[in-house]
Amino acid sequence: MQQDLLQHYSDPALRIYAVWFNMYPGDARSKWPESLLVDPRVLHYWDEERISGKQYLTHLPAMLDRRAPETMTPSADAMWDAYYVYPRGEHWRGPVPLPASWGYPIMVTREQLVEQADTLLKK
Repeated sequence: MQQDLLQHYSDPALRIYAVWFNMYPGDARSKWPESLLVDPRVLHYWDEERISGKQYLTHLPAMLDRRAPETMTPSADAMWDAYYVYPRGEHWRGPVPLPASWGYPIMVTREQLVEQADTLLKK
């Protein structure tokens, strides 16, 4: 995302919220790669209890019509390695705001992420 979005768009209103949590043995907050997503528009959060991922997974049925075409079916107990795109000015309402689009996993759906961001940033 550093190259595909952040270096491509200089819009200071663009925000990326990176939420990190343990999914594999050995994952830990202390092992974050500091050189990943270094743009100041990126806000990093550590979610030890995976609350955000569990909330998104619980509300997945309401978001199915907004998923990227290549999105795979999640099989974990929390959504992870996923992206959610929200339009400018969207505010968090309810347990999980419905995104304009989302995809899982990011590496498979990354082209749709860039296309959706491009569309919203040009508005």
